[in-house]
Amino acid sequence: MIDTEQLPRMAFYTSGLIVVSGAFTIFSSEIFPYVLTSIFHNIGIFLGLGLVYFNMIRLSSRRYMRRLDGPSRMPWVFAVLIGGLPLIWITIYDTGWPLATLLIYAGIILFFSALGAHLGQKAGHKAQQQFREQLQAYLEKIHAQQTENSPESTDHESTNRFPSS
Repeated sequence: MIDTEQLPRMAFYTSGLIVVSGAFTIFSSEIFPYVLTSIFHNIGIFLGLGLVYFNMIRLSSRRYMRRLDGPSRMPWVFAVLIGGLPLIWITIYDTGWPLATLLIYAGIILFFSALGAHLGQKAGHKAQQQFREQLQAYLEKIHAQQTENSPESTDHESTNRFPSS
């Protein structure tokens, strides 16, 4: 079930992630010709790209879930959006890679997207707990200040803000 109070946040996060992930995917496609140079280039480039997508998903999931109350499916939505864009792009962009290289790339992107969503959800739960603790401490501090400054005192000098000279 979609929480309608979160729709603006969902729209903001998803649109921002699509733009950032799309831009990164398009700009990173400039290094695709180097993939076929050697197996070390192949592994290094694919793992580097996978780690970037992993971090995008994990950080955005943690940040999104921080203000929620309870679990959310949004990290998996982020994983589909962020991980899906490079997979769609690789089918559009003519790389000239053999099928095995395409499958390795797709596998790495899918693995790191799923890992980012899973760890982002865990980090989001921790961030929720920290946020609740910080909010509770802040509210207690505000409440203590309000009770300290309440006009319950009968002493007239304490309510007089400007000292007489």
